[in-house]
Amino acid sequence: MLSRGDAVVYKCRGLYKVEDIGTLDFSFADRKKNYYTLQSMDDAKDRAYVPTDDESNIRKPVSRQEAMDLISRMPEIEVLRVKNEKLREQEYKQCIADYCPENWVKVLKTLYKRTKSRGSVTSMDKKYQMLLEHALYSEFSFVLGVPAKDMSRFIADHVNKKAD
Repeated sequence: MLSRGDAVVYKCRGLYKVEDIGTLDFSFADRKKNYYTLQSMDDAKDRAYVPTDDESNIRKPVSRQEAMDLISRMPEIEVLRVKNEKLREQEYKQCIADYCPENWVKVLKTLYKRTKSRGSVTSMDKKYQMLLEHALYSEFSFVLGVPAKDMSRFIADHVNKKAD
């Protein structure tokens, strides 16, 4: 059970704070259910309402150690093996669906490799790249105390130091 003030990762939309817990006075809401009211930590206009009995779309952020371990393992994380170009987006979605940062890295590495080999980025790849970088960087920024805008450089520096 989460408490008011807890930080959570909501789907792959980034970091949120539990602002309130209780019933909602909206036409779409089941008035017998309690909901978490989640406030995005990045966007004051972005709120989400998640039933308290369905925590499959939210999780606690990774720990500082888990973030650093994942960053250290990034060079070894495999890219996706997309068998059918027509099913590429479906494979991205399946990999993203469990909201696991390691799978986000897998998809991002696939996107970066694809963009490099093509010499350009497709609009679909760009959409997923922006979504996942935001999700990963906002979570890592929170647990590591590094501004999200500097996260790409932080990761690159850390990976390069390890390689030396």
